[in-house]
This record gives sequence, C-alpha cells and structure tokens, in this order.
Amino acid sequence: MSEIQQTASTDPQITARPETSLSARPIPAGTAPIKAEYLIHQTPTVDGASSSALNDIGDDDAAEGVTGGDSRDNKRRKPNNNKKERKGANKGRHFPVIREINIKICKSWEINGICEKGDNCKFNHSWDGYFEIKPSDVYLNPSSILSSNPPHINEIIEFGSEDELIGKKINLKTTCPVLKDLGYCPYGWRCRFLGNHIKRISENEIEDSNNQEQNENVNSSSTSRKLGKWELLNFSSNDNEIKGKWKGGETNWIEWETTNKLKRNEYEFPFSKAYLSVVEPDKPFTLSNSKPKFSKSHKRKQDEESAMNVSEEAAFNEESAFNEIQNGTEEDALNAAQEEKKGLVVGESEAMDVPLRPEEKKRLNWEGGRYLAPLTTVGNLPFRRLCVDYGATITISEMALAQPLVSGHNEEWALCRRHESEKMFGIQLAGGYANRMVPAAELIRKELHGGVDFVDINMGCPIDLVFNQGAGSALMEAPGRLAKILVGMNRALGDIPLTVKFRTGISNNKPNAHKLIPKFATQWGAGALTIHGRSRTQRYSKLADWEYIKTCADTLRESLSDANLPSVPIFGNGDCYSAQGYYEEMEKSGVDGVMVARGALIKPWIFTEIKERREWDISSTERLEGIRKYAEFGLSHWGSDTQGINTTRRFLCEALSFQCRYIPIGLLERLPGKLNERPPAYKGRNELETLLSSPFSNDWVKISEMFLGKVDDSFNFIPKHKSNAYGNEEAQG
Repeated sequence: MSEIQQTASTDPQITARPETSLSARPIPAGTAPIKAEYLIHQTPTVDGASSSALNDIGDDDAAEGVTGGDSRDNKRRKPNNNKKERKGANKGRHFPVIREINIKICKSWEINGICEKGDNCKFNHSWDGYFEIKPSDVYLNPSSILSSNPPHINEIIEFGSEDELIGKKINLKTTCPVLKDLGYCPYGWRCRFLGNHIKRISENEIEDSNNQEQNENVNSSSTSRKLGKWELLNFSSNDNEIKGKWKGGETNWIEWETTNKLKRNEYEFPFSKAYLSVVEPDKPFTLSNSKPKFSKSHKRKQDEESAMNVSEEAAFNEESAFNEIQNGTEEDALNAAQEEKKGLVVGESEAMDVPLRPEEKKRLNWEGGRYLAPLTTVGNLPFRRLCVDYGATITISEMALAQPLVSGHNEEWALCRRHESEKMFGIQLAGGYANRMVPAAELIRKELHGGVDFVDINMGCPIDLVFNQGAGSALMEAPGRLAKILVGMNRALGDIPLTVKFRTGISNNKPNAHKLIPKFATQWGAGALTIHGRSRTQRYSKLADWEYIKTCADTLRESLSDANLPSVPIFGNGDCYSAQGYYEEMEKSGVDGVMVARGALIKPWIFTEIKERREWDISSTERLEGIRKYAEFGLSHWGSDTQGINTTRRFLCEALSFQCRYIPIGLLERLPGKLNERPPAYKGRNELETLLSSPFSNDWVKISEMFLGKVDDSFNFIPKHKSNAYGNEEAQG
C-alpha cells in the first residue's frame, strides 16, 4: 500500500501533532497507573476486541443481585455484527448437573447394604461396571509447595495396582478434602479422591468377604465396604455424625417434614395469621404464589403518617386476635409464655405500633467488625469460609427470596446454610410485602433458631426483576409497606435482631434514606443499619457518596439520643478496596464499620489488610494458595464426587472472573489501588501472576484443573460477559 508523504510545516505558530503510537497516547481516565516495565503492546488478543473491552465487566450488580442486562444501558450504536457478538452479557446462562453417566447407585443400598424397595428400585444394587466408567482420582495435596513457574504444582501419582480395575483408577497419594475436613467421607466409592480412604486387603480377608456375601442370613452394609482387593475406610452416611443441629460442620438444615408441609401449604403460622389479620384485614392469609392485588389506597402516594403507624383500633383487634391463640391448652399457654420471654409478643402486653423493648432483642456489638456483604452467586458458603479465613468477622447469606422459602424450595433454603467457622452470621431476605416477609421471619425463628444471629432485609437490590416486584430498593419509596414488614418481622423473629441494608434512594437527585433512618431505629426496631452510598438508578456508575453516608450516620445518632435509646451500629458501603480506604472512610463518615462487597470479590484477602492495617503485596503463589483453599472448601460443601467437583469448578470460575481484575500493588506507580480503575494490557512479575490476571474463561478453567483435575467433556463454563469467552472452546471440551 502506498503512503502519502507530507512535508512538515515550518510555521512556528502551528503546534506539532503529538506522537500517535499506542505507547505514547495519554492514559484515559480510570486507567490504573501500572509501571512502564510491566506494560505490553496493546495489540488486541482477539481480533476486533480492544484491551478495554476485555477488562470491562459492565454493570457490577454482583453485590446485590445478578441481571442479564438493563434496557437503560442499551444505547443506539452503529450496527457492527462482529463487535455486537463479542460484547455484552451472556443472558440465560444454564449449568446442568453433571454426574457419572449410565450407572446410578441406590443411596440406601450404598449406605446400609439394604434397599426396602428391592427389585422395584430403579437404581443399581451392585458396583458391577461402575469403575469402568468412573474417572480416575484427582490429585490434591493441601500441603504441597506451589510454584510461580509452570508446572505450578507437581502432581504425584501412585496407582493402587496395574493389573486390576479399581487399582488403576485410584491415586494413593491424593488427599480427600471431605475426609480432611470432617474426619469421614460420605461419598464412599464415588469419591474422586478415593485413594485417601481405601486399603488393600489380604487374600484371607477376601475369602471371608466372599463367604459373607454367600450367607443369605447376613445382609449388612459391611458387604458394600469391600470390593475385590480393596476395603473402603472412613465411610459414614453423614446422618450418624449429627451433633445437635450441626451436620458436616454446617447448620441450618431444614427438615424434610417441614419442606413437605410448606409445599402442601400445611405449615402453621400462628403469629403471621394474627398479625396480618390486623394490618391487612381485607386480605385472606395465603402463601400461594399469586401476585398480590392492591387497591389505590395502597399506592405510594398514600398518606405516609397513617401508613407508618397502626391505629388504636387495629391494636385492639390485634389484642383480640392474639387472645384467641392463647385460649388453647395449658401447654400452648406455657409455650406462649416462653416465647414472650424471648421477645415474641403473642399476648396483650403490647400493641403493634409500640416497638419492642431493647432488652427483648439481642444486641449487635459490631463496632469495628469486618463485614462481608451479601454477594449473589459468588458469596456462597465456601467463599464466605475463605473470607473468614482471611479475617472477616461478620458474614451473611446470599440474598434469599421470601416466596420460595415459605413455599419449601430446597434450593432457596440451601442459601441459608452456615459453616461453623462463621461466628456472626445472618440471613438476608428479599420481598416486597408483609404477607411473605413476616411468615418467612416466623419460619426462620422456629426452624433455624440458634443457627442465625440476625436477619437482614434487602432494600438495596437495583435489578428490575426484584424492583418490579416491589422488593429491594423499591421499598425505599413505599414506607407504608415497609412499616408493616419491619414491625411484623421484628416481632416474628423474637430475640433475633432485625437489620436493614439500603441505598441512598431510588433517584440520583432525590435521596430519602435520611428520612427513613429515624423510623428504622426508634419505631421499627432495626438492630443495625447498612447504607450503600449510591442510588438505585446510579448502580455502580459513579463513586459512592460518603458525605451522604456521614449525614445518615449523624441523623441516626441524633434520633437515638432524642428518643433516649441505646446506640445502634451503622455501617457504610461502597468502593472499599484497601485498608487505607477502609479507615479513612470510617473516620470521615463516623460509621461503626464498612461493609466490603466488590473489594472482597476481587481480593478476598482485603480482610487481612484491614485487620493488620496494611496494604499486602500478595505474591502469585499466595493467591494460588487461596484458590486451593476455596477448592477444598467447595469440595467439602458440594461433595467430592463427580457432581461435587463440577459444581465446585463452576463456582470457582465465577470467583476467578472477579479475582482476575486484581492488579498487584507491586506493579502500581501509586498506592493504594482503586476499585474503579481498569488496567491496560500488562504482564505480571512471573508466569503465574500473568495467568491469574487473564480475563479469559479458558484460563480460569485451566487454573481450576490444578486442584480439581481435568474437565469432563460435558463441562462447559459460560462466563457472565461475552468478552471473557474467547478461546475457551478447546479447554472446555
């Protein structure tokens, strides 16, 4: 191609045009200041994809919900089919459950050696053919030394034998994370780390085992503990290891009978029925999943004063309704008296518009607490456990919806699970109406009491799916509904504190959180408050408004002082990404602590930094050690069989989709790093650091293979954002 030659102008009045090479261009706003020696030529890795596109994850709603996109963000652009296909979110992601194919073993027969269904059982009562399709053991050694250069972990293989099927599949050098964590493994022969809890048996023991199988009078689980030349060790059904309500180091297991009653709408909600009959007398008490209909009097522009306070007539009706409950047997009366001691008012001692006495609720002494935010999808139990290991002191579940809970959906109840390492744990509920939120609170108190330290109401979720149902941030402009929800939940929970997490408001220029705060603490009985310094429409587009958070903290303390009430902790939330930022914002705003959300997603070790008041230039091997711990915690939670491995791999890749955004502080020209800054194309100080910074999902899968083994052919991880998906076809089978 010919080039056009131009003679340089000699006119001194004309400013010379600056160099236009990529390296000489000015750094765009919001770009992380990486040292020059680590920058690389910004040639797009994928044809047509810029480095900024590869590092852009769009609206970051992971802290308070996940959405496939918002019509507000869709701006008209010139059509470009190639670019359009490579940008935006992957909507409707689906991750099927992956198990061993073809042969499904009967659980009852596997555990007990007996199946009551006998020949009518549709599952296998034999291990014949199972080990022919079972994948080989995965190598995992929690104490092995990690390297910053490939191979980053040295895999050691010691087969059980070369001449026998089971022996060829097992690795005697691996470590079962479930056995390490619990002292037993309930997955038995299905465990993918089988070599850690199996032993070779002698010829005499094999003969004795064969004789036992031939004896028709002997029908025990011992026959399923021995196969061929091998004996299974440390096997337990898990149910035998229950200590109180703790099972496998976790609690908040909902009983099977309870979920069945909920699904059949047979579960009793005495408090909720009585309360709702007073505050919503025109509506029948039902937990069906039909959309509630409200008259015009229930819309936002109703009189706020009458909506926030329950009338004297309603209080009288509540007294009568609750007295009907107490007119039962002596045993019922005794139970009611016991509940009243815990703070659940079921009699005539107080009206609903009178707040519970502070001494009836457990106090939340959270000053200086390191609070991990509720994080949808990524904030699961293994991730919270990792953050506790790094120094988090307050943890909370992923957002659970009230409707599925009261309908008995096991998937939603699984979100409420708590690990024994979580010393201060809460459940976050989302819902828009008292006829769902109050029964959910009553259900949690009755079924999970002792496993929950507080219950939080989500008033900050900005996504349309939640907002359009009147929940999340929609409650900010519905004080009538909000009053009914908080007062009812506060009483239904008994002595369990109720907390709220909310935004500045719905619109950018109309913050109203400061108007609700006096009601939260003095009339509605909130035990702690957390304010995210952004509005609903703002999402994450601008920095959090910590000046407004300071205004809210001052408003709370003035309200409590005027009402002569004890202090209530208030936490701020927004853009916390370093120990320096944590303490600066805490001191400027006067809050009792800072809730950490996206900062923990990108660098879970931020809690160590906060605890030790330092910025940690964490090495690549230290980061990889954290990933290994997550893999161990995930296998302990989801299981060490094939299904558990693939579930762990999926959520590990979700976590890595955030952790890849971390820029090592040793590469920065200015400290500390900032959450809203995106890196230009750069390389790490070693190969592992470069790999951990990769924005491509095939590299996340490659990292997972270090601790979870090679991916199955049927495994396919679809990243949330299309720009992360290129080049992953080969790695994902």
